[in-house]
Parts: sequence; structure tokens; C-alpha cells
Amino acid sequence: MGEGRNKNFSFRQDWWSILALAAYDLWLLAFPLQGYFFLKINGPKNFSWFIIPHTTGFFLAAWFGHRINFRKVSLWAGVLTSLLTMFYPFLPYVQNYLLAFIGVASALLIVRIGCLLRCTRDPVISSALGLALGNVLLGITLWIDPPKEVLFPLLGIFLLSQVPAPFYPQRQEPLKDLLRYLPFIFVFYLLIGTFYVCLMPFYVKYCYFSGSELLFYIGAVLSSAYLFRKKPDYSLVVGVGMGIFAVSFLHSFTRLTSNLAMFAVQAAAGFIDIFCFGLFIRGQDVIRRFGFGAGTMLAGPMVGLPVLYTKQWPLLLCIGGNIVLGLGLLLFYFVQTAVRGKEKASVLPNIDEVRLAETCRNLGTPRELFSYREWEILKLILSGKTIREIASLLNLSESSVKTYLQRVYRKLGVSSKRELLQKISASLQ
Repeated sequence: MGEGRNKNFSFRQDWWSILALAAYDLWLLAFPLQGYFFLKINGPKNFSWFIIPHTTGFFLAAWFGHRINFRKVSLWAGVLTSLLTMFYPFLPYVQNYLLAFIGVASALLIVRIGCLLRCTRDPVISSALGLALGNVLLGITLWIDPPKEVLFPLLGIFLLSQVPAPFYPQRQEPLKDLLRYLPFIFVFYLLIGTFYVCLMPFYVKYCYFSGSELLFYIGAVLSSAYLFRKKPDYSLVVGVGMGIFAVSFLHSFTRLTSNLAMFAVQAAAGFIDIFCFGLFIRGQDVIRRFGFGAGTMLAGPMVGLPVLYTKQWPLLLCIGGNIVLGLGLLLFYFVQTAVRGKEKASVLPNIDEVRLAETCRNLGTPRELFSYREWEILKLILSGKTIREIASLLNLSESSVKTYLQRVYRKLGVSSKRELLQKISASLQ
């Protein structure tokens, strides 16, 4: 009976975090990120007032997040974002300055939401559900098309859903696994983020069915969550492939190709967004991971801002897009091949069980949280045994071993054997 209450309580905690992400996603797409309603109030040139402070805010969170009371600061940053959003359409003479404040405050807010998602039972699935729900709500909003005097206060109120979600303490951890992905993330969003920002004003004007592109994004994030759980790199590879596909439509810029390009770029963004969320909310240091990671994401379209003001942007993106993404995909393949070679040689043979239990406790996951099978499989995987060997030793199927291993990964805040080895090794040193 007590166990049932705990499960229900955990379910409610998950949904507060999912709602917080959905609210932020709706707000971002409807308003500052070249949103439909933002373009009605301002032109695309006002976008720079948001993107530059927003990017800066992420890096500030990464650098200073552990030096301040991030729990309280991020909470009030979210409240400030909510209030400024509510009053934005009613203060036309200071809207650019409001965008700058909103940019910094909202960066702290989404880092906070990343911390909330990390505490859910399945952070990647929760992220996918939050992003999908946010796009569903955007579609409903586009269908209703409320006046700005109603929409912006509602967006601000909805952002307050982050307030009751539980926030747990964070602590600093090594970021090696994140850092090697940052160049790929920057290049992808330099192209795709710039592409989206440039295309959006034209798409709003020429789209066949307003909101139809959201279906492609929703399908992509849900598919990406499934692929990420199989192997995280699958989401990245499919997203880059969809990006190459999207850019190809710009060879002939018409109403048809602008619609097809938007569908493809939404799918590409969906796959990579989930990959990034999964990468950023691992472990116990979401503040720095999300700060540096999301800052790198937003640095892409920020660097690409000059293209937004160029009439020949379809030609520029078409010429460079396929080359950049294609070379990035090849480079990624060779880097991953080298990493896997090192991973195979990285094992912790003859690890002492008492010391392992102490290490897990220091990492915030005491021995008592593991089942008997999970603990046995953890010891065997650290000793260098393969899944097939473990299955044979324990008289289990390989799929059962994989299931137990995924539970071990989630409890230790990792998503692969390589990350597990790195985390345990770093803690043992």
C-alpha cells in the first residue's frame, strides 16, 4: 500500500516536470524563437535582442550555477520570465529591452527545468513527452488564434507550472563525455537553427496548413526517444541525415519546397533535441551540462544571425549545408570509432565489492537501491564481461541482461558502458 502511494507520488512529480517543459516549449515557439505571434508583433530583425542574451544566460548558468543558490535564483528567474511575458505586448516602447531581460532569465529557467527532468523516472521519455505536449498545445493555440492581449498573459501564467515541481541538489561532475559532442552540436544548430530562423517568416506566409509542421516534430521526438534508449548516437545520426534532407529542398525555393523544407527541418530538430536533452540531463551536474550544452546549441543560430538579414540566404544555406553536415557526419563516425576502440580496453578488473559499494554510495546510489541481479550484473560488467558472457554465467537471456543493465545505468545516471566505466573510475581515483 505504501509502495503504491510512492509510485503515484512519483507519477505526479514526473508530470509537473513534463508540464514545465511543455509550458516552456509552447512559450518559446509561440513567442521569442521567431514564433508565430512574435512575428505578428515584431519583425524578424528583433530576434537578435533575444538570442544573444539567451545564449549568454546559459553560459552564465554553467559558470556560476554552483556558486549561487541556483534553486532559488532559477525559481525567481522563471517567475520574472513569466511576468515580463505577461506585460510584453502592453509595453511597445521598451519591448527590445524586455526581450533582453527575458533572454537571460529564461535561460536560467530551462536549465532549472532540465534539473527537474533529471529527477523523473525516465528523463529521456519525460523530455520527449514535454516537447511533444508543448507542440500539441502550440497547434491548439494556432487554431484558436487568440489576441495577443489574451495569449501573452496565458503564456506567462503557464510558465509558472515549474514552481511546484520538485528540485533536487546538484553537484559538480566531470564533463568529458559532453565536451566531445559540443562541436557537432554547434555545427548542427549553426546550420539548422539559422535555417529555421530564416525560413519561419516565409513559412508563416506560404504554409499550406498552419501547424501541420508540428506533426513532424512530434513524431520525431517520440521516435528519437525510442532510438536514444537503444543507443544515443542513433538519434544524432538520424537527425543529421534529416538535416541534409531539409537543406536539399532549397535548390529551388518555392511555396512547395519551403513547406517541405520546414517539415524536414522540424523532424531534424526533433531528433537532435531529444539527443541533446538526453545528453544534458545525465548524472548529477545538470546545471553545468545543460548550461554549456544549451549555450552551444544557441550559439549556432546566434553566430548565423547575419544570414537572417541576407536576401540570398536560401542559396547560402543550400551551398554550405550539405557539405557541412556531410563532413560532420563522417567526422563523427571516425571519432566514435576511435572512442569505441578505447572503450573496449577500458575495464575495471577484480574490483573490490566493498569499495564498489562505497563508490556507489558516494555517487548518490547506495547498494540498497540495487536489486540482487542488478548488483551482480554491475560487478560483472565492470570486470569486463560481455552481455553474452553475463547471460551464460547467470543463466539469463541476453535481453534480460540488457534490461537489468539499463536499470543500473538509470540508477547511476549514465546511458552506456563507457560512461559507467568513466564515472566509476573517476570516483575510485
